[in-house]
Amino acid sequence: MDIPFTVSARPDTGLYNAKLGIWLFLASEVMLFGGLFSAYIFLRVGADYHWPIHELPVLPGFVNTMVLIASSVTIVMAWASLKLRRIFQFKLFMAITVACAGVFMVLKGFEYNAKFHHYSVELQDGTILTGHLPHGYEIQFGEASELSLTIQSENAAMDANPVRYVFPYLEGEAPAFKLADGTEIRLDKAGFSKLQKETVAAAREKLAKRKQELIEAGKKSEADALNVVPPTTLKLTAAVPMKFSVKPSKTFGYTAESITFKDGTVVKGKLLDDRMTLEVDGVDARSVADKEKSLAWDKKYLGDDWKKVFIANRDHAQHEFKEKYGDGRDPLKSATLQKHSYFMHIHSTTRSDHAPEGAGHSASNAAPAAEGGHGDEAHGHHPTVVLDKKDISFFSNFTPKLNTYYAIYFTLTGLHGLHVVAGALVLAWFWLCNGKLLKTNPEHLANRVEVGGLFWHFVDLVWIFLFPLLYLL
Repeated sequence: MDIPFTVSARPDTGLYNAKLGIWLFLASEVMLFGGLFSAYIFLRVGADYHWPIHELPVLPGFVNTMVLIASSVTIVMAWASLKLRRIFQFKLFMAITVACAGVFMVLKGFEYNAKFHHYSVELQDGTILTGHLPHGYEIQFGEASELSLTIQSENAAMDANPVRYVFPYLEGEAPAFKLADGTEIRLDKAGFSKLQKETVAAAREKLAKRKQELIEAGKKSEADALNVVPPTTLKLTAAVPMKFSVKPSKTFGYTAESITFKDGTVVKGKLLDDRMTLEVDGVDARSVADKEKSLAWDKKYLGDDWKKVFIANRDHAQHEFKEKYGDGRDPLKSATLQKHSYFMHIHSTTRSDHAPEGAGHSASNAAPAAEGGHGDEAHGHHPTVVLDKKDISFFSNFTPKLNTYYAIYFTLTGLHGLHVVAGALVLAWFWLCNGKLLKTNPEHLANRVEVGGLFWHFVDLVWIFLFPLLYLL
């Protein structure tokens, strides 16, 4: 049975079915992205912190914009070539369109990857240090000899499983353990499974015995109420002390004497080191009441020499702003000035490289500081600092966890990326897998390509809004 109006237009609308359907679908897409754009605007206007501006690399975003604009041209040329039955040109332009989609996603993948490996660390006074963790961030916990785990006898959201949640972070092999009664066990997969079954069986037997005692004492109602087998907490002693290296995100928390893993297992021992080594590429003091007393300038971190560079850059930015605008603009209401004044980018370990150009009005502050000193033990191209955990308020890589801006950035660009992938797959299908339709009914295929092209134009249009909104404003 032939489906009507797949090639010819409907008499009531003047459109064939697929074209009418894609316009209705695109109307729903406009409402989706319109709502997200509106949410972004309201979140930015109502933000209670310094909204990130000019943080995304403009060049990859600009290149991606040009790539998508080029793909919009080639998809039209592919459709026109098919209408004219120029099959080679049709396949060539369609291949270029799909290739453009691939280039777009590759560049977006590089951009995402950079965010995953770039970190923001907020100190207790509000100072934010940005940079990279050369060795990741792990706490060192040692002299651990006691392990406490709770085995659930009934179904529970989380049950003890040290083989999965604890021992992957153990340095070396897991030692033998002794139970409270002196029984020696090995907590490998088979050993823990056996211990778990025996513990549950013992808990059920204990419950049944207690119920029988209540029944014999004439307390049947109390016995009937005992329906849930209680969990059992076991304490195990290691034959030799253990040492762990674990990311804080893999634990529920830790103290100087214990660490609690995500399955509830508690290991007692001694916290050896929880400091963070950070290669600093930026200092943001916008949220600090007294910028010159920021924790970043503590002698154990960046020190006074970097503080002098910060002050020189601040004075230079404010001097330029005043020269450009005079008294016509309030410097406190300029988000760009606030960032230029109090967000210092660090691109090398040499402080004299960061002195502002043409800063004659603050030449004394911009004088090169003595090289070396505390905080300049660099591994790479940035000064390295070792942050005490007590000075860290919050840290995260540049992902949705960091703040609202990156949450909506990943939402918008991620959703757009899914549209790019879906559109590219459909266009690739028309290019590679519609050979039979191309021979038997090329006009029908041309209509399909036109519908796919309309969706692709919408995807490009969304990016044209996203690029200035996220990258330029």
